[in-house]
Amino acid sequence: MEVVRLSRRVPKGGTRRMREERQKRAQAEKIQILLAEPDAKVAATIEAELEAKGFAWSRAATSEEVFLELNFGEFAAALLDAKLPGRPVLEVIEVLRKRNITTPILLLGEEADSQSRIRAYEKGADDILPKPSVAAELSARLKALLRRRSSAPPWVRSVEDLEVDLSARRVFRAGREIALTPREFGILEYLLRNQGKAVSFEALATDVWHQPERAKTISNVVRVHMASLRKKIDCGRPIKLLHTMRGYGFVLRSGNR
Repeated sequence: MEVVRLSRRVPKGGTRRMREERQKRAQAEKIQILLAEPDAKVAATIEAELEAKGFAWSRAATSEEVFLELNFGEFAAALLDAKLPGRPVLEVIEVLRKRNITTPILLLGEEADSQSRIRAYEKGADDILPKPSVAAELSARLKALLRRRSSAPPWVRSVEDLEVDLSARRVFRAGREIALTPREFGILEYLLRNQGKAVSFEALATDVWHQPERAKTISNVVRVHMASLRKKIDCGRPIKLLHTMRGYGFVLRSGNR
């Protein structure tokens, strides 16, 4: 009987093609990040950090490209320079949010004043990181954004070590339960649902107190409840979560900024 011997020899170029295919599959399995940073040196630093942390990335050069990529691509998050060429970045973010594009966006830019940060959060940015910043902090912020989009039950919300069970109306910080009054819980729940966005006194008067007619006069009442809530949530904690936007309202966000 004739024995047919199968050659193990790989056709010329086959090894390279197989290696490239494996690399493509491995790249596709990584978490995809959209990076839009016009400064080549800064971009290279960010790319090196993303690669070190196991992320994959695609580049966009203008705000128009960002709009197209986030509309039609699949990204876990986006890192955007605040002064990209083209249409103003905040306008692009606002349009994306109106189209229900919920991709987390971390905005990179110069140190901004309070009003500029408020505007960025109102337009739909999820986090803001001033430049120059340490690459390790950027990746930590990015991971925090992605954690908030994890597979936790929709009725459980978490920020840093704060966990809120919206169904059972229970609040925990670092694993310890915190007792809140119904009004305090209502404020915290509203801030959680608008996490990272500045919430005005008027919004709290309308949506928590259900008294829009008091929007102009309720600020002192809100401040009293917020002072009590902040004492329970943040007192003695190295990381503060509840922040005051002077003359405007409040914001719940990760980090002491």
